[in-house]
Amino acid sequence: MNRVAPHHPPFPVAAYLARIGLPALPPATADGLSELVLAQVRAIAFENLDVLAGLPVRLDRAVVYEKILGEGRGGYCFELNALMSGALEAAGFEVRPVMARVTYGRSVPGPSTHQALVVSCDGQDWLVDVGFGGPGPERPLPLLGGKVQTVEGAQFRLVPSFGGDLHLQRKVGSDWTGLFLLSLAQTRSTDIQAANHFVSSWKRSPFRHRLMCALPVASGLLTVQGTDLVRLDRQLAEVERQPLNDALGFYEALRESLRITVDPALAQRAWDTAVAALNFVTP
Repeated sequence: MNRVAPHHPPFPVAAYLARIGLPALPPATADGLSELVLAQVRAIAFENLDVLAGLPVRLDRAVVYEKILGEGRGGYCFELNALMSGALEAAGFEVRPVMARVTYGRSVPGPSTHQALVVSCDGQDWLVDVGFGGPGPERPLPLLGGKVQTVEGAQFRLVPSFGGDLHLQRKVGSDWTGLFLLSLAQTRSTDIQAANHFVSSWKRSPFRHRLMCALPVASGLLTVQGTDLVRLDRQLAEVERQPLNDALGFYEALRESLRITVDPALAQRAWDTAVAALNFVTP
């Protein structure tokens, strides 16, 4: 039986190009792919404000397009990579979703709740991920196991692992740090919907308790850590730390530094939830 491709609304090319700062969609080549991915990842921030504010995260393409392009928001992996997928399809690329298990900051791999993309062009499959939230590659990586690849001053490698998975690692200092275990198995829309529901509704999900906002910049990374806005260099070393102090400071950082347009009341709700979690002491 042939698998029916999902129906998606027309991609809003003009609004997308205006948001990411490109004059036109690039050609469906390796260079064009690299240009498009870098433009989006540096224009649209990773953020989890809706989850912190108790709002549902819908993955319908029309909803994603309106949130990010119409309202000027960011999003997390499912949303940002859905937008990227729509742009890639509009540009003529062959693209499919894949799932991964996060290993960054963990002693054991997490559940299969991170989504990325595999793009085929110029006779090569490429890993594209505009939704990891900071330390991931800002340009596509060819799916070549074991080869060290330098992207915007950072070194990455995909190490073959159990069951055909590939472990994406980044060199931080003198050590290789795991980011996620990538599965190349077929991913269905139901897999993505289930993962989205889990990370946005499970009581112990960090997305429900911690501010996660990040935007790659030419010099490194802007990210929120706790209640501080932190600037990191290309090696993820801290360069500057600015206390945000209150919801107003957080709102201003979202707007001015992270390029996120958001309703002040929503920023307040997200801030209050995260601060309450930081101040919670287990008896």
